[in-house]
Amino acid sequence: MTITDAAPAPHTIRTARSRRYAMTPPTHFAVTYAINPWMHPGVPVDTDRALAQWNTLRDIYLSLGHAVLTVDPQPGLPDMVYAANGGLVTENTVVAAQFTHPQRAAEGPAYADWFTGQGYRDVGHTTLPNEGEGDLLVVGDRILAGTGFRTHRDTHAEIAHLTGMEVITLELVDPVFYHLDTALGVLDDDTIAYHPAAFSPASQDALAALFPDAVLVGAEDAAVLGLNFVSDGLHVVMTDAAPDLALSLAAAGFRPITVDLSELLKGGGGVKCCTLELRHAPPVTDRSDHDPVAHNYSPLPVVAHSAEGAWITDVDGDRYLDCLAAYSAVNFGHRNPTVLAAVTDQLSRLTLTSRAFHSDRLRPFCADLAALCGKQMVLPMNTGAEAVESALKVARKWGYERKGVPDGAATIIVAGGNFHGRTISIVSFSDDPEARDGFGPFTPGFRSVPYGDVDAIAAAMDDTVVAVLVEPVQGEAGVVVPTDGYLPGIRRLCDAHSALMICDEIQSGLGRTGHTLAVQHWDVMPDMITLGKALGGGVIPVSAVVADRSVLGVLQPGQHGSTFGGNPLAAAVGQTVVGMLADGSWQRRAADLGAHLHERLGGLIGHGVTAVRGLGLWAGVDVDPSAGTGKEICLRLAAEGVLAKDTHGSTLRFAPPLVITHDEIDWAVDRLATVVSRGPSVSER
Repeated sequence: MTITDAAPAPHTIRTARSRRYAMTPPTHFAVTYAINPWMHPGVPVDTDRALAQWNTLRDIYLSLGHAVLTVDPQPGLPDMVYAANGGLVTENTVVAAQFTHPQRAAEGPAYADWFTGQGYRDVGHTTLPNEGEGDLLVVGDRILAGTGFRTHRDTHAEIAHLTGMEVITLELVDPVFYHLDTALGVLDDDTIAYHPAAFSPASQDALAALFPDAVLVGAEDAAVLGLNFVSDGLHVVMTDAAPDLALSLAAAGFRPITVDLSELLKGGGGVKCCTLELRHAPPVTDRSDHDPVAHNYSPLPVVAHSAEGAWITDVDGDRYLDCLAAYSAVNFGHRNPTVLAAVTDQLSRLTLTSRAFHSDRLRPFCADLAALCGKQMVLPMNTGAEAVESALKVARKWGYERKGVPDGAATIIVAGGNFHGRTISIVSFSDDPEARDGFGPFTPGFRSVPYGDVDAIAAAMDDTVVAVLVEPVQGEAGVVVPTDGYLPGIRRLCDAHSALMICDEIQSGLGRTGHTLAVQHWDVMPDMITLGKALGGGVIPVSAVVADRSVLGVLQPGQHGSTFGGNPLAAAVGQTVVGMLADGSWQRRAADLGAHLHERLGGLIGHGVTAVRGLGLWAGVDVDPSAGTGKEICLRLAAEGVLAKDTHGSTLRFAPPLVITHDEIDWAVDRLATVVSRGPSVSER
């Protein structure tokens, strides 16, 4: 791979945009027939070399931040590697190819099935031959359409009807350039490069009038498929055999990246031939018949591709302000550079040993996390649910060994409306029917009392109670903040009855509420703290139970464990997160930004919003039913570029990364104000 530099055109600023491509690996690639001047049956094809070249091309796209989807190759269809011919995907529709030659005819249905399997609805077809992006190239809001050798001229009217776009017919006159993409390349929405001699005089005149600033390419560079390139508006991935074209593109402000595809050239295809651009994502909500992902979530129809700080970019290049932060897992922003540096360093040294051996990262991580929380020991795990399950096990063992509860009789008091995960034991004490129904029988030993009711906890206390498990702030329930006496009251009851107070700080902890732990707002110290989400820095699952030796010391070797718990990579990330929180600056930032968020949200009460709750940079917003359901509001917000999540029908949760700014908060709240004042659309009603 080579990047070409040249003096750029003055005042030229090029911008790359994230793209989404489909590619078919050359698993069955061979030259067994001749349907273009490049193909010579009997010329040996090195399949391994072809696959290596194809992998290099794909890796270049990935390194530029583009998404690559793989179309499965089919035996007997060697030309499927030239995925550009499989169809045309515009912003509005998909048109599957119909091939001119019988040798490729079966590829059309194969690609149509792939489009359908990806969830694209209403895949279009033409009655006459069209060979996809080989002859149909989108430039801005129009389609340049080639004819003369493969795609039938009358097909162009059908393409215009199916896509709703203007179609410009271009006649190819040289059989060496039998597809439009062999003689013309699209650089951005306004700029092309082309070889004039490949076109009829009338088509040359049309191109000159439409693109007076086009890059004109001579026969030598065109003959090696130099124009068969792929551009993201800045980077141009192209053959390494057209150096003059590379220099011309660099002088025009683009950044050519050259690659060797000589083995694939034996079939008459180059960079663009191997690459089909997918200009829009399929409607995610309509993929149930084909989606291989189990339907345990109902996500918004946004397909994330990349992210930075508080912003997510989807596969179409649209940007969204992330106001959920993966339920606090991305507290420090997407791809936080401090966290990524720690990951990169550790990846180059050691990632996993299991706990069968020591690692140099585990003890420092545990020591720093214990100190941050004011405790003595740490039990590292992976997910938040694992941390809660571990705390439950420790509490029971502590009750039997230290409190003297009869074996098998331990009871743990929990709060109604809780959310601690979705394992069997945890859903056993959930009162959410979606979490419970169909998953019994359930684990015994839990007593549920209303959240916020100290008297109910007191009434549930007896000699079998080993712990009270509570979220200081209930996140899934709608960011419910308790009264000031609730958590101190639990602390007093636990002390009086020799029971452990366990605080689940998986969503609320590590800076989210303006303190390291949410429970610190009430000056309370629990006996056990469960942490997760943000502890992994938005990179890797890391969770932990934090307590003193008098509690965690009940565990002995072999009684509890995890292959990945406390692995060197996780420990490196976790220790980095702890270090970031050590000076309190992130906590202060959350408190300051949180005050601004709540002030702005509070101003919407009576204007589509009925109530706002929360602490720090965490808010639950109850919307007026007349404005629509919570899901409808979230869908409308996504259309405005803001990502949030609903819960319990009419409540929105806002928990943006702590890197968000005051201006970005204003931007998000302004859009919320717009969508709640608009009311539901006809389709929503």
